[in-house]
This record gives sequence, structure tokens and C-alpha cells, in this order.
Amino acid sequence: MSIREAQVEDTAEIRDLIIKAVEPELNPDFDEEGIKLFYKPNDLSSIKSRILNKDYLTLCFIKDKKIAGLITIHVNEKIDQLFVAPSYRNLKISKKLWEEAKSICFNKGNRNGYWVKSSTVAVPIYESFGFRLDGERQKKNGIIYYPMVSVQ
Repeated sequence: MSIREAQVEDTAEIRDLIIKAVEPELNPDFDEEGIKLFYKPNDLSSIKSRILNKDYLTLCFIKDKKIAGLITIHVNEKIDQLFVAPSYRNLKISKKLWEEAKSICFNKGNRNGYWVKSSTVAVPIYESFGFRLDGERQKKNGIIYYPMVSVQ
């Protein structure tokens, strides 16, 4: 197993992982509008654009020659995406990705902490990373989330 930066060649595999990890049609955090809006930033061209955009850091966790998880950080402070394939959950992959991404962002100058719009199921994961809720449950464009910030 290893962690590496995402490559353009990973785009389709990353998209498949995101869709399988979230299952928006079955996810109670999404209504019909949210489901439709979820797919746009997770289409192939959007994923490729993030990989090529220097404002984003996208790391992949490789296990069994597959992308088992990924994390994307925007401008060294916002966790934009953190997903682990269902068959690889409970292996501490999200924590390993977070620690690697945080180290890279720290080396790039982040000394002010991080923030995320967490899904309902991910709140305990982010709390285990040292995040705390920063407000009430929100719903925007058909998607429920919880604002969280790192405690530093």
C-alpha cells in the first residue's frame, strides 16, 4: 500500500470510487436536486481539472493495485473530498490520507487550520482527526452537510 498524487490517468477510477463511496441515490443526505448537483463536480472533466489545477492537492491511497481512497484539499485548507471505497473501510485509510495531506499542506504554509463540509456519516471521522462542529446542520442545493473546523 502507498499514497501518491493523483494522475490524469486515474480520472475514471477516481470517479468510480467517489460514486461507489457516496451512493447518492441511496444517501439520505441528498434529495433529488442534490443528487443531480453531486454528479457535476464529479464528472470526468471536473475530476481531471482538479488533478491538473495547482490549487488542489489530490492524493490516492493505493492498495491491491487499486485506488482504495482519495483526499482532495483546496488551497491548502479545505478538505474538498475524502472518500474510501466501501470494500476498504475500517482500515484507517482516511486517517492515513489525512495525515499525509496535512503534512504536505503544512509544508506549503498552512498554519491556520482546515475546514470541511462533512456528510452526516463522516462527522465522527473528522472528529477523530481533531475537527469540531462549527455550526448547525446545513442544507444547500439539496445536500445536507455539517460545517467543521480543525482544532489547532
